[in-house]
Amino acid sequence: MNPPSPRTPLLFGLAAIVTCLAFAAFTGHMWEDYFITFRASLNLATGNGLVFQPGERVHTFTSPLGTLLPALFALGGGEDVAIRALWLLRVASALTLGAALWLALRAFQRDRLVTSAIVAIGIGWVLDPKIVDFSMNGMETAFMVFFVTFTWHAFSAGARLWPCALACTGLQWTRPDGCVFFAVLALAWMLFGAAGAGFDGRQRITRVLGAIALGVVLYLPWLLFAWAYYGSPIPHTILAKAEHLTLAESAGKLALYPWRLLVGDVPLHHVFRPAYFFLGGWPEVLAWPARVLAVGAALAWVWPRLAPAGRIASFAFFLGGFYVTYIPPFPWYYPAWQTLGWITWAYLLHALWQARPGAAWAAALPQPVSRISAALIVVLQAALFVCVAWQMRTQQALIEDGHRREIGLWLRAQAAPGDTVFLEPLGYIGYFSGLKMLDFPGLSSPEVVAARKAGHRSYAQVIAALKPKWVVLRPVEGQRVFGEIPALRTTYEFARVFDTRGAIDAIPVLPGRGYLNFDAIFLVYRRAPGADPQP
Repeated sequence: MNPPSPRTPLLFGLAAIVTCLAFAAFTGHMWEDYFITFRASLNLATGNGLVFQPGERVHTFTSPLGTLLPALFALGGGEDVAIRALWLLRVASALTLGAALWLALRAFQRDRLVTSAIVAIGIGWVLDPKIVDFSMNGMETAFMVFFVTFTWHAFSAGARLWPCALACTGLQWTRPDGCVFFAVLALAWMLFGAAGAGFDGRQRITRVLGAIALGVVLYLPWLLFAWAYYGSPIPHTILAKAEHLTLAESAGKLALYPWRLLVGDVPLHHVFRPAYFFLGGWPEVLAWPARVLAVGAALAWVWPRLAPAGRIASFAFFLGGFYVTYIPPFPWYYPAWQTLGWITWAYLLHALWQARPGAAWAAALPQPVSRISAALIVVLQAALFVCVAWQMRTQQALIEDGHRREIGLWLRAQAAPGDTVFLEPLGYIGYFSGLKMLDFPGLSSPEVVAARKAGHRSYAQVIAALKPKWVVLRPVEGQRVFGEIPALRTTYEFARVFDTRGAIDAIPVLPGRGYLNFDAIFLVYRRAPGADPQP
């Protein structure tokens, strides 16, 4: 087979940029959490400080880079400042994602991977719907994907000190759990990547520790600022979500992860599935190719034929399975792990192509397996990409713009400036209402976190303890709240229902319909004058 053109990495990088911007233009998708972050970004740009609520120094975002860039893009304000800042962020993200593809494919060519593997994984990566969507909808995903790719490249290309240090600090500037990606890639390099690079065991450890130390120095300005400004270097969002699993639950799940990876069900099996697939509307058959992609990437490192760079990516992906087993199963955590999965599959397809079977194999088996696998990856990703684009275009029109945004604007018109609002979906409603939010679990609200620590664990208990002026609930949440504390039925009077089920049901074909149905109805309640809720 002819080797790929030297221009192939550049062409795929450009394809990623065009694909991302086309997806953004077609869907218009602005994710819920973008408006959580952007409210702090806009306050910084307008002189009110890097805070969600002016006057309250609460660290309500997780990504310094994903917050400071929109603040830069918001300078000058304007009526459509949120849209303008998002589009500039989209352009920066598209360029960054294109750079990640270019860097990875350059490495594939360095290691002389066969053309079919490079092309198939390049297309699969470019058309990955979660990576593209979360890179374009206001998340820091593109930067995370780039720095994960850069970290892998730095280690697989010889683990020079400065590239590894820049990778370490870049990950941390992008997201607090960046250290997890650096750690798993560093460990994978020490096991599989150092043998031919002139490093003994002590030198491997020294190189990693040196990169970490230098990376921490480069990250120190943000760390010191956050500590001085917010009183803690730990984002408040992490503190609000800290109670996830007990120690016993965590230990059990983590211990069983390797076994369940093979014969059970673990979160790593779902990283290649559509976002929010668990809400319904996707064929269950999609679980199987996603499982094959995940298990293949997670276990490829055990095959000695796999090139060292592929084994580094694979073992890091396998170790990442422990992490995604522990954290909440939210889809925005997955694209960076998918990046390691796609890199692994490039080397795995190459190894399948190059395999020369012995007597136990049919002589012509490996190359057809590689060809078929590559073709299936391309077809599957293209189909998912089209379906997700239609899903998110509809989501933006019916749920975000036509529903949650309208709730925020309605509250702005109805509420007094000092009113408080209890709800779970903080982004759109919080941004467009401009009110003080008492969100659950407390991403922007120390009061909610304090109430939960005091023993008020449920929605109903937090509402009874904090007495918000307004309460916004989905129907199932309302049933739980008023069922748990019936006295709240007299404390809060019904104000309005926002219901978009009719518009959703009118669409005959809609992939992932369950995602839209989840937010199709919101009930708004107003605290009755003089009411005093009793637990």
